[in-house]
Amino acid sequence: IGIGVMIGPLDTSVNIAFPHIIADLNQPMTMIQWLVTCYVLTYASLILIFGKLGDLYGQHKIFCIGLVISIFALLLISVTNSFNTLLFFRFLQGIGTGLLTSVAPAMMISLYPEKNRAYAVGLFTLFFAIGGLLGPIIGGILIDLFDWRAVFWFRIPIAISSLILLFLIPE
Repeated sequence: IGIGVMIGPLDTSVNIAFPHIIADLNQPMTMIQWLVTCYVLTYASLILIFGKLGDLYGQHKIFCIGLVISIFALLLISVTNSFNTLLFFRFLQGIGTGLLTSVAPAMMISLYPEKNRAYAVGLFTLFFAIGGLLGPIIGGILIDLFDWRAVFWFRIPIAISSLILLFLIPE
C-alpha cells in the first residue's frame, strides 16, 4: 500500500520537467498551469466520491483499479507528442491518483489492530512524505539522463510492484 501511495506524491518530479515539456511540445510558458490544474483538480475533486466507492465495493478493489489506471496513464503520457493528449492523459492520471489516495489510509489502518492504528497512520504519512521528497530529486536526475518523459515512466514499475504485492495482503 505504501509503495502504491507514493505514485501520487512522486508527481512532484513533474515540477522539474515543466520547462522541458513546454519546450518539447512547443507551448507558451503559460500552458504549464494546465498541466498542474488538469491533474490536481481531477484527483482532488474525486477523492470523496472514490472513498465512498471504496466503502461500497471494497477498498482493495478501488486501490487496484487506481494502480491500473495510473499505469495506463503514465505509459500514455510517456509516449505522447501532443500537448492536448498530454492534458487528457494527465486527467486520467488524476483519476488513478484519486482512486489510490481515497482508500489508502483506510486500507493501511485496517491492517493493524486498534491499538496500533496511530502507527498505521504514521506509516502511511511516511510513505506519502517520502514520495513528495524524492520526486524532485529523482526528476532532476532522470531529466539529466533521459528527457521529460522519464518523470512519468519511472513510476510504472513502482505501480506494477505495488499491484503485485497487493495480492499478498488480505482484502
